[in-house]
Amino acid sequence: MTPLLREQSVLGRQCRDRFFTLNPDLDAVVTDDPVHIGYLSGYRSVLQDMPPYTQMLVATRDSIFLVTGASDAPAALEVLSDPNSIWRYGAFFVFESEGDATFASLPPPSASPALALATVLSNLNSVKRIGHDLGRLELNAVVETALPDAGQCPIAERLRRCRAVKLPGELEVMRYVSKLTDTAITSIIDLVRPGTTEVEIAAEISRHVTLGAGVPRFLVVTSGERGSRVDAYASDRVLQLGDIVRLDIGVSVNGYYSDMARTYAVGDPGFLAVERYEALLRGELAELDIVRAGIPAKTVFEVAMREVRAGALPNYQRNHCGHGLGLRPHEFPLIGPASETILEEGMVLCLETPYYEIGWGGMMVEDTVIVTATGSELLTNSPRTLCLTPEPSRQRKIRR
Repeated sequence: MTPLLREQSVLGRQCRDRFFTLNPDLDAVVTDDPVHIGYLSGYRSVLQDMPPYTQMLVATRDSIFLVTGASDAPAALEVLSDPNSIWRYGAFFVFESEGDATFASLPPPSASPALALATVLSNLNSVKRIGHDLGRLELNAVVETALPDAGQCPIAERLRRCRAVKLPGELEVMRYVSKLTDTAITSIIDLVRPGTTEVEIAAEISRHVTLGAGVPRFLVVTSGERGSRVDAYASDRVLQLGDIVRLDIGVSVNGYYSDMARTYAVGDPGFLAVERYEALLRGELAELDIVRAGIPAKTVFEVAMREVRAGALPNYQRNHCGHGLGLRPHEFPLIGPASETILEEGMVLCLETPYYEIGWGGMMVEDTVIVTATGSELLTNSPRTLCLTPEPSRQRKIRR
């Protein structure tokens, strides 16, 4: 079932409670990072994906105040519901039907983002210490002027680490978006055949994701030698017998990301490709087998590297074999050789073993797990088999 808009503010409240519980020295926070605005409030907007759009959030344990452009206020009301929590700047004309005074009850708009922020801050009571996460330096001066007696400290790193362990409501959304992405990949397996283009596969994945209320964020569909091009967009290249097709797909729902990868062959890719893929898959499966709460992230990396190098890629090199996942596609912790981070229950990780070779192609397999006390919960289950030979009855035309 698709996560509902009205549940977003509840989840935002839960995340806010977690942050202030972990940081009892703070009375309030202010941020202009779209990810942290969403994390602490539950509100996410299309405009947050369109920098340099200015939006800010002032939050205490018990209240939030969103500073946003006037055009964004109607969407914010849909999630936050309390007009007193939405402070506009600028001018934008939205009309109301007779008898509906919700929009009219919003606080009056300010002329600029800085003035709106100053008004919100000046209305706060008993703030002895405020945490700031502001990318625009001029906004720090606004905080200092509005709260001259309050101590200040940076909190970007605190928020990043707080977000690493997910709450049950966050995990529910991440299960949904991961399954949506997983089924989208499964839906195109019978399109991996001669005559299909990369963009046709990407379009089918996008269609499936959008129908499930997801937002396609990155659709890497590369074939043949293009598989070595890491994060390239899909092209109009036509699949041929013997091609290797590399899929690296990311989707978001309510701001939370999926990130998974599969590699499929068009017919017989040859002995070298099969041997290399088996080495990569063994490395990734070793990660899935060992990951659990209480072990260092670097241990997972070391296991993956050892298994891959024991196969057909003895000179395999990587700077990481996985990463955290959440409100960004790459989050803390990194599954790398120097990562001393101890994995915790509730972390969501992507585990991966990619390989890219210019002039030959690329392969990768990547899965998403929730770390548990005794192991992990696997969220992605689409086939990891390299060689696919769909039955004729499974062939179908692409929806256009």
